[in-house]
Amino acid sequence: MLSVLSLGAYIPIWFGLTWAELKREAGDERMLPIAHALSIFVPGYGLWQAHRHFALLDAHLRKVDATRGVDPFAAAIGTGIWWLTFTHYSTEPIFLALDTIELIAGTAVVVYGQRALNAYWRSRPGPPVEERITEVDWLVLGLAISYAVLTVIGVLMAPAS
Repeated sequence: MLSVLSLGAYIPIWFGLTWAELKREAGDERMLPIAHALSIFVPGYGLWQAHRHFALLDAHLRKVDATRGVDPFAAAIGTGIWWLTFTHYSTEPIFLALDTIELIAGTAVVVYGQRALNAYWRSRPGPPVEERITEVDWLVLGLAISYAVLTVIGVLMAPAS
């Protein structure tokens, strides 16, 4: 059975980790990365949080490169599609299709946001940022990839019903 964590759990993790990065850049101690990450799961409010996240990212990016930016509304739509297809527990064909949509929407949101964040790091004034991925990031990424691979193998090896 595909688990809720199998494909889409990286979305709130990405929102939390990048919110921590934006918090450091903004110098705003009121920004709470864990609460921000968990808020993505709240219907309606999570869409507003995704919009807010990308609006802040857009503002930072446009400060250093006015020609580049991200569309917070598009990111909120992608997050909404991810959320709608994230909340199910079944290996029925329709749900496997929803898992595929979930993976595509979630990946699109993360790639869209991460490309903008990377552009910001490259363009911002000050010393260049050598490496923004920490050991914890690599650990989380490794666990997520391992879990996804094992889940896919489990689905492929499951007996047909």
